[in-house]
Amino acid sequence: MTFRKLKGPIIDKGDATKFLVIFLHGWGSDGNDLIQIANSWERKLDNITFISPDGPETCPGNPLGKQWFDILSNNDELILKGIDDAYLDLKNFINIQLEKYSLSPDKYFLVGFSQGTMLAIYTSLREKLLGVVGYSGAFIGKKSEKNLFKNDYILLHGKADTIVPIEKMHDAIQKLEGIANNIENRIYDNLEHSINEEGLQEGLNFIKKRI
Repeated sequence: MTFRKLKGPIIDKGDATKFLVIFLHGWGSDGNDLIQIANSWERKLDNITFISPDGPETCPGNPLGKQWFDILSNNDELILKGIDDAYLDLKNFINIQLEKYSLSPDKYFLVGFSQGTMLAIYTSLREKLLGVVGYSGAFIGKKSEKNLFKNDYILLHGKADTIVPIEKMHDAIQKLEGIANNIENRIYDNLEHSINEEGLQEGLNFIKKRI
């Protein structure tokens, strides 16, 4: 199979790297967006290399940005095909990075925003990892699939989000219950489709507990 090659900004800890944090940006953005989180986290996570790849497709709604898959399609099968293709590209990318730093297959976290959280959750059901920090996302896929992995999650969402409504987080929690090893959530009353300081701190705490 031919994989689409992913690349993006990195904060590299070199030989000190014991874990990876892979950031997955939202629709119409790129890796430069979420790597900014690493600028505040890296001082407290000195053995983690942070990588924020660009999505593999040009975003039709923002030609300067990227997408992981076509979320605007009215065809559910095409959306599932798109997210599965993105997952395979991401899996290949992560495997390359794990090998580069001589890490075992589960020594990474996924941190997603919006469409990136959708891909993070989808990936986590098919791969064993240290945890998912999911901001403003949703569950895409079929819960009925067999041999799904149990992982840890924290889902964070603004109550005032009109892009991905808070109901999507509740739906994701319902679908992950019984699959997840552990699932936490945080709801912020006045937050729209964004990440606030409280959410950044919660994400940092989630990771620190698991390394």
